[in-house]
Amino acid sequence: MSSLSEEHHTPVRTFLIAYIRGYTRFTEEYGDEASARLTAKFSDIVREGVQVRGGTLIEIRGDEALAVFDSARQAIRSAVDLQSQFAEETDPDSDLPLRVGIGIDSGEAIKLEDGAFRGAALNIAARLCALAHGGEIIVSDGTSHLAGRLPGLRYIDRGRAHLKGIADTVRLIRVAPEEEPSQKWIFMVFGRPRSLGWPVFLGVVLIAAATAAAVVYLTSGSKGEPSSGATGSQPGTSTEPAPGSVQEAAAGDIMALIPASLRKACVKQSVPDIGAVATAVCLPPSGATGFYPDRWQVSTYPSGAAVRAAYHTERRRQKLGRNSGKCNSLSWGGESAWAHGPGKPGGRRLCYFDGDDAVIVWTHERLGQPNHRDILAIAREGGSDHVRLIGWWTYAHHLIGKVG
Repeated sequence: MSSLSEEHHTPVRTFLIAYIRGYTRFTEEYGDEASARLTAKFSDIVREGVQVRGGTLIEIRGDEALAVFDSARQAIRSAVDLQSQFAEETDPDSDLPLRVGIGIDSGEAIKLEDGAFRGAALNIAARLCALAHGGEIIVSDGTSHLAGRLPGLRYIDRGRAHLKGIADTVRLIRVAPEEEPSQKWIFMVFGRPRSLGWPVFLGVVLIAAATAAAVVYLTSGSKGEPSSGATGSQPGTSTEPAPGSVQEAAAGDIMALIPASLRKACVKQSVPDIGAVATAVCLPPSGATGFYPDRWQVSTYPSGAAVRAAYHTERRRQKLGRNSGKCNSLSWGGESAWAHGPGKPGGRRLCYFDGDDAVIVWTHERLGQPNHRDILAIAREGGSDHVRLIGWWTYAHHLIGKVG
């Protein structure tokens, strides 16, 4: 039970939650000894990184860590330090792939006698952490405002999302180094090194944007919803429009390649994937009935050669041979061509498990068809639910990538 004084005067604290992406699948593939090494390294890095920035480590539970800071600025700085250290440790030791997502929120929280905390800020930080891809930091709008401008860092507005268990929508802000290349491979939102099974963000990182990606709810069970209105952004923040009602799309716009029935909660990113002309990220519409992937995205490319190169980069990264395995309700893990029908080629597709998520990547190529465009798309569904994901894809992939 909390003290009376604590109830009446509760300071604003900033909570940081870090989670190793794909830990469960890593343990299944490499065993308990390897997973113990992974979590030990994770624990060492987090303990030192939190302490250096004046934070308090509340708890480490294997693949997840919770820390609290009196300063939002120091919490964000700590997160950046941690991601840098995770990257350094992962590069030389591929057996310990520390692909970690970090979520941060600030608010009043009651400290209990056992040292634990209770408050909405912890719940939001947990949801933001579930959203964050490996190598990514997602903070709430409130935390970014508390911290203000931080030299060497920039805030990227990813729009609003309805997080599971949270009544109001939350504006998502990704924290990135100023020197980060302006075009990151958003595959990071969906991709993973073979040894871990989750999104990659560093190296040939495929960013969301998400997510993600980037970026929006992935594994927390959140579903996106339209923005309630314009929100002022703080200086140094690059903005993207929040998902809203269905909009008319110009013929040359990437949104025109997404059927109106599917683009209700799609947002065109201000920075496309590397090599792409434009990228749009989509969430489940608020109040939608029926199935929608937790997150999916579409990128247009300048030519068929460019989109094929992007696709085969991901295929090789997943170590999938051409025309191998299967992508269906019974088997998930393979690569093959797909067609609109006899004599009507469409493109190629591959599928794999990324941690606890089912992922499908596909191309929809122009191939001389005037109303088709060269695109690469990625969809992700949590809970390894490839059965519903392949059902959605079977219908949607014929429509996405065509104009008119």
